[in-house]
Amino acid sequence: MGDKEQIARIIASMKGLAGSGNILSDLVSKIDGFIGAMEPGDFVRSSTNTKMAVPVAADLWYLFYHDNLLKKYHVDEDADFKHYDYSGYLSDNMSFLDLLTGLKPLKVLTDLEQLSTDISQSVFGKLYSAEYANNGIYWINTMAFELWMNGQSMQYSSDGPTGYVPNDYAGYISFPVGQLGVMEVVSLLQETELSGYPFDAVKNNELYLPKLAADITDDKKPSRQSTPEIFPDMKNSNGNALAGQNYCFGTHLIESAYLKTDDRLEMLSKKMEKYAETVEPKMWMRYWIKKTDTLPVPGEFIGILTRPVACPPHVWWFQESSPFLYAGNWMETHNLTSGVVTVVTAEGDRTDGGIGSLYTVKIQGCAVEVEATDFYDYKVGDRVAILKLDSTATAATTSFTWLNQTHLKTADDGAAKANYLLIPCTFFKIKV
Repeated sequence: MGDKEQIARIIASMKGLAGSGNILSDLVSKIDGFIGAMEPGDFVRSSTNTKMAVPVAADLWYLFYHDNLLKKYHVDEDADFKHYDYSGYLSDNMSFLDLLTGLKPLKVLTDLEQLSTDISQSVFGKLYSAEYANNGIYWINTMAFELWMNGQSMQYSSDGPTGYVPNDYAGYISFPVGQLGVMEVVSLLQETELSGYPFDAVKNNELYLPKLAADITDDKKPSRQSTPEIFPDMKNSNGNALAGQNYCFGTHLIESAYLKTDDRLEMLSKKMEKYAETVEPKMWMRYWIKKTDTLPVPGEFIGILTRPVACPPHVWWFQESSPFLYAGNWMETHNLTSGVVTVVTAEGDRTDGGIGSLYTVKIQGCAVEVEATDFYDYKVGDRVAILKLDSTATAATTSFTWLNQTHLKTADDGAAKANYLLIPCTFFKIKV
């Protein structure tokens, strides 16, 4: 058997480039002029020792976008949301992302004009030439979720993870995904894990579960390309060549492109009925929330991070960080949300004749004015519990889903919110 035939058989035995590593590199380099293809889109060439994963449809599932969470903050439905600049919302309402230095949301292309600054077509309208351009828009796919109390049943059931015992769980989050093998890591981001849960009244009380800010080591920080390129880089946050794998902040759900790392993960769950858009051919992944979990803190942001396989590189279309924020949502309950105090206006400084201090609280990152039930002196920087006075009677009997979740709008910023009331409560339970 000749060398080329031997390599052909080795290539045929491999499932794409991922995992082939140095063995394939060594074999390819020994034969001058060798050019070969592996799975559709995967390409090797000996003269330049090139190993590349050219994009195929299944590889690019993360660029297939659904129901942008960022749009929900805006009132003007006539705005051009296919080309909208959401950077202001990200800096004002989601500044906690800055704690994870360099983390950015997914960027997507919403029309053909974004593909290129120079598109050439035949007289029959067939595309035959285009230049790539870095002009995608920020997009956070809306994450579905459901939370329920004792005595309530879930509205959107599924088979659950391995060893599923329904009574062990109090909710789940769910998000659309494509095939495994493209994302090295899929991870869960919790806002209060990044920021901690500062609350002056209990910070020195040993009866309460501590929630300290995360210790973000270099191996958990995103890598950034100073000028975003069409392929992800193969460096860590320090700019050094990757010495390991699975670099990513948060609770890892998938590692090494295929391996499930959490027993609460349902790899492929039932589809989320009533989701705002059709996600097919994508499917749904579900992470189940146990009754013993301290997730979510009502009102915090929960996100899904995805880190693409860097070698061989898959086209990722000028993303700005690796990993990037792929999906997420603000998660409240029927009756409760929370926010961070940014301004305390003492009673003597109030101009509205109100009693007690008035608090400016950032809820969903939107600054609103809230009255308190008591005269405790809440501090700037405290995360405080907020009672939603307009919750409906169905809250006692029906689970709370992403369809019930309201999102504060641009018009709410700076407004007094009579339907919110700051209450002397903190999350989570007293230790037992």
